[in-house]
Amino acid sequence: MCMALDINWEKKYESEEQLRESLEQIRDSLEEAVASELDAVWQKIKDLAVELCPKESGALASSIELGSESGRLTVSQGNEFYSNSISAGNDSTFNREGQPTSQYAVPVHDGHLLPNGMFWEGTPFLTDAIDQYESELQSAIDRALSDIIGD
Repeated sequence: MCMALDINWEKKYESEEQLRESLEQIRDSLEEAVASELDAVWQKIKDLAVELCPKESGALASSIELGSESGRLTVSQGNEFYSNSISAGNDSTFNREGQPTSQYAVPVHDGHLLPNGMFWEGTPFLTDAIDQYESELQSAIDRALSDIIGD
């Protein structure tokens, strides 16, 4: 990310050093603020995915997790990007028949063939939850920047 500020620093700051310190504070708080904004949206996505997930035993819905409690911005080849994920199904959450949710998460989400040869469409609860908050994900960085830099 590149940030350019067009300001008359002599009117706002007594020295170039004060300006530099102010810009360093913005830089240092940027990662945390953006991550906090995006974490809040990811939590909404998770909550909606749990709500949309089909519930026979509730095991699959209870297996929905965020990749981390807090995503992180990382720098790679000059690019900064946020890293977090959402998943459903694991080997430690079982339905009433004793199957790990990892065995049926994909067929429930994406659909599968029935014994009679017909296709059951599935319920794309993760995809639908992400789609519903797509614009909020995109605007989260703008809100964080606005909070840090001001209008």
